[in-house]
Amino acid sequence: MTPFGVAATPFDRRIEDAIRRVPGLAGKVARYGLAAPAVASPVHRAVASDCVRLELNDGGAVFLKIRHEDCAADVTPWAGEAARKAAEAGVGPDVLFEGEGLLGLAFLPERWRYGRAGDLQDLSVLAPAMEAKRRLHDGPPLGRRFSPFERVVALAAEAETAGAPLPDDTGRLVAECALIGAAIEAAGYDLSFCHNDGVASNVMVGGQGVRLVDFDLAGDNDPWFDVGALINEACAFEADRCAALELYAGRAEERILNRCRLYGAVDDVMWGLWGVTRAVTSARTGVEFYKYGTWRLLHARTTMGDRGFEAWLRRL
Repeated sequence: MTPFGVAATPFDRRIEDAIRRVPGLAGKVARYGLAAPAVASPVHRAVASDCVRLELNDGGAVFLKIRHEDCAADVTPWAGEAARKAAEAGVGPDVLFEGEGLLGLAFLPERWRYGRAGDLQDLSVLAPAMEAKRRLHDGPPLGRRFSPFERVVALAAEAETAGAPLPDDTGRLVAECALIGAAIEAAGYDLSFCHNDGVASNVMVGGQGVRLVDFDLAGDNDPWFDVGALINEACAFEADRCAALELYAGRAEERILNRCRLYGAVDDVMWGLWGVTRAVTSARTGVEFYKYGTWRLLHARTTMGDRGFEAWLRRL
């Protein structure tokens, strides 16, 4: 940990500059340090923002997110508002302050740690994670729309502009996302406040229950996208998918399971495009964007190539 006021590296100066941008905060910070290094693969966490622990003079602590400019388009303008709503629902840490590119959160005690895919494969962990998502869905909408289909289109256009080295069949995957979107639109859905992020590291475990973090993409969406993305992250086999859906819905109804499968594929394409594109647009060569992106596209290709894919589209 570095005492405040003695910044000696560009990273330290970035933190101290951010602290000084929050009125009154500088006089309260005793020292600071990196809370979570940026990793895209094999664990995806702390990539869009530097995540810093601030230790305060009064003994308290703050989790400070300092957004990276190369990921500015990956954070919605209402991310702080969404994080506050999650805290009010009792599933996320309290928001202490926010500013341009900054978000300060209550620091979860040391017993908490970020989740891994293996944690979510344990139903005793997946169950409270599903319950936390449901608490978001059961509350009033945020009034801010998030569409994974629109994000896929936007990322595909950005990838083309940037000359990102996408796999040859990526255009087909993007087109099939559009088919999924049309099928779901025809079947109908309701909008609820959603996390819109199924990454395991955004489920904090080790305390009592779970906490959800990182509401950078949160907004009103079909709640089955939240469920499908989480199932996609945690479950490799059909029996596991059914068991996970039962945790949320009480039973594994075929049409809902089909929707969750398809949403999982859309989530894969979305994050796959993101990873390969950021490998080109970000100067942070130490983050394995490309590896993560191509892995997610491979996973999408596997789902969309399943012999049941067309049947899932028809049975929603």
